Amino acid sequence: MSESSSGAAARELRSTARGSALNLGGYIFSGILGFALVVVVTRNYGRQGAGVFFASVAIFTILSNISELGADTGLVRFSSRLRELGQNADLRRVTLAALVPVAVMGVIAGSAMFFGAGWLGHVFVRNEESQAATFIRLIAPFLVFATVSHVALSGTRGFGTMVPFVAIESIGKPALKPAAILVLAVGGLGAADVALAWALPEALGCIAAVAILLSLLSKAEGTADPKNRRSLLEVGAEFWRFSIARGLAAAFQITVIWVDLLLLGFFKTPAEVGVYGAASRIVTVGTFALQAVRLAIAPQISALLARGDREGAQSVYQTATLWLMAVSWPMFLALAVFAPFLLKVFGEGFDQGRTALLILSLAMLVNLGTGNVTVVLLMGGKSSWNLFNTAVSLTLNIVLNLILIPRFGMEGAAAAWAVSIVADNALAVIEVRRFLGMKPFGRGYALVAGASLLTFGGSGLLVRFAFGMTLSTFIVYALVSTAVFAAVMHRYRRVLRLDILVSSLRRDGG
Repeated sequence: MSESSSGAAARELRSTARGSALNLGGYIFSGILGFALVVVVTRNYGRQGAGVFFASVAIFTILSNISELGADTGLVRFSSRLRELGQNADLRRVTLAALVPVAVMGVIAGSAMFFGAGWLGHVFVRNEESQAATFIRLIAPFLVFATVSHVALSGTRGFGTMVPFVAIESIGKPALKPAAILVLAVGGLGAADVALAWALPEALGCIAAVAILLSLLSKAEGTADPKNRRSLLEVGAEFWRFSIARGLAAAFQITVIWVDLLLLGFFKTPAEVGVYGAASRIVTVGTFALQAVRLAIAPQISALLARGDREGAQSVYQTATLWLMAVSWPMFLALAVFAPFLLKVFGEGFDQGRTALLILSLAMLVNLGTGNVTVVLLMGGKSSWNLFNTAVSLTLNIVLNLILIPRFGMEGAAAAWAVSIVADNALAVIEVRRFLGMKPFGRGYALVAGASLLTFGGSGLLVRFAFGMTLSTFIVYALVSTAVFAAVMHRYRRVLRLDILVSSLRRDGG
């Protein structure tokens, strides 16, 4: 790598560091609040009520993500690309081409959810159909707000700022939901009555997101050349050629995340759904580092690939993978080792999900160990490859769920999801390496993986079987393991480019 290329790579990594740190802070906050939401629901409404809640939220989340039609990823890619190429005159048209179809689809999906609430409750929440139908009907009208909000916030990311997304998606909405539900719970209301408290923040977030996006568009248009403006039809056709494949892939991806919970509700009781929902939501909350880095590197990789700097894109991807592994692998190893103890925080009987949590935590090591490989595919314009990967993953997931859940219950659901996670990531890694010519694993990868496994995995097993799982032993294990791991990371900070991360944060803070 030449001196100029090395300097450019360092600048990109500093930008990644600042963006990732902001997002990471937001996602940590969001993760804590997401965990608090699960605790509030499980503690106040038990396994049965939690099962109704998680199943209803699963239906809402799947339909909302399907309604986005891939426009969220499309806006990140096209907005950052248009700005990089000096085509600001097309920004408003590409935004309009994205938001209008998404809003229409959100209304259609919300209406279907509302009028089909009785059927959905009967199929996916056995023995609690009436309560589930009430919950579903109450949250259905807010589906369009959740859909438009997420796409609009993705559009703001294409302008090179993470602040609106973090403020609304990672802090605002996650803070309002558990607080409102807790107030209702203290008032002695039932599980279905938390619906409005959970859904109303989606409408508030949507209003704020659209207003911020319009403000950014107005500023960008001040530097645009009207002569370079293309027609809405031309811009929209280009946008949807990319986004529609991503929309199908996103629908498959979100279905993979939630369908196991719905199929578990079809075959088993709401109580088992509640236990598995708590265990699986811990895992998804724990992927905050992956999401934080994804938000930061997506527009960067899109811009780097737009100007043909494949080496720079690879450097950003590899280094970001090391950083997110250093943050997240220790946590998932701790979850895997101390699963029975940690699940007790949700209340009596929730430790039944210990095997499911163990399986999913180990699968997440693979998910995080491949970094944001899907982002690389998408920002490289390969949405059709991503569609193929997610189709394979979803097929494996559904088939294995249908085979394993009737016999093994929540452990079967966890195993099915784990296999689909591994398959999706393995395919993406092969494609990035073979067809884009980018190596997913860089220098320092084995160091981070080995240090995590030894300090949090090995020592955790030693503590668990030698001293038992108590609050005191867990605290000692967490403190000692963190100190040793931090010392190793500091010793090899230059290899892992942590020095760039730290210096960037200091400069940004100063």
